[in-house]
Amino acid sequence: MVTTLVLGVFGAFLRWLQNAGAYDPETGCITPWHGTTIALLLYCVFAVALLLAIDLLWLRRYVRSSDAAALRCASRLPAVLSWICAGAFVLAACILMFSAAQSRYPLAQRLLGAFGILAGLSFPFLPGKQDGSGHVLGRTAASALTLFCCFWLVCSWRSHSENPEVWVFVMEILAIAASTVAFYYIAAYHFGAGRGGRALPAVQLAAFFDLVTLFDARSTVQRLMILVFAGMLLLLETLLIGNLEEPRD
Repeated sequence: MVTTLVLGVFGAFLRWLQNAGAYDPETGCITPWHGTTIALLLYCVFAVALLLAIDLLWLRRYVRSSDAAALRCASRLPAVLSWICAGAFVLAACILMFSAAQSRYPLAQRLLGAFGILAGLSFPFLPGKQDGSGHVLGRTAASALTLFCCFWLVCSWRSHSENPEVWVFVMEILAIAASTVAFYYIAAYHFGAGRGGRALPAVQLAAFFDLVTLFDARSTVQRLMILVFAGMLLLLETLLIGNLEEPRD
């Protein structure tokens, strides 16, 4: 978790440098092959390679559960943190829904906010119980989050589809798409079909890209939603790694 957090924070710093210096002040267009853009690209490749190397070369020797036991909580702290994430996300979704009249696509924003309330209330049901069993609503919660990410991805693409500057929104698209895949693999654990070799890298990459995109030009509400996503994914990553078992002889 610490590795993903540090990589994501430094990536957010590079993204901030790109947003601050890679655009021509006269035309508003990004400068081709600007130094910060190249640095961000190379850093993202390095970070993704490092996270995959950790999973494939170091953690693959551990035994991974295929059900909710992989998300088992050793204490009450993860449950408390998930409720905090839920409260913050629901608050942001409510603000998004009631301020939709000021946006370019008010109907889509209202639907995103309403769906976001349901998604936020799903967070506390993602971690497993202390005995390794899943929550009764775990399957519904994980499925709702996956569908919400799909809807958010469509809304994000629709709002930026007419913008010729791809760099303005590409990191946001990557972050939401990666989160969709991550929650899909988390949902698989609640259906008894978890695949640790894919779930853990997906969660790590999603948290990384969520952190990188924090300084993009968007509303404070959506920035908070991305931040909560990153926090929840880091929590799930901690649970997945903490529940790895030593290989049996």
